[in-house]
Amino acid sequence: MDTTITAVAVADGHGGLPSEWQAILAMCSPPGGLAVAEIAARMHIRLTPMMLLLGELADRGLIEHRPPLEGAETTNVHLLMRIRDNLAWI
Repeated sequence: MDTTITAVAVADGHGGLPSEWQAILAMCSPPGGLAVAEIAARMHIRLTPMMLLLGELADRGLIEHRPPLEGAETTNVHLLMRIRDNLAWI
């Protein structure tokens, strides 16, 4: 749920992809990316179907994923405030 997803920049764009895939890629643009749970919430899709969509995108090389943050990294107050502020958009 807290794995960070970042879209891979593609020279020819994503015009031929389904609209859901395009929306995910747009919201996960580099360099920041978003957590899986945040993507699911913004798209109004449950986690299990979202994981399947992200799996398809990963299989096609359209996204990269980073494992959840380590315990020491979660004590960064500025990071936690950014996460809070991003969740306020939902």
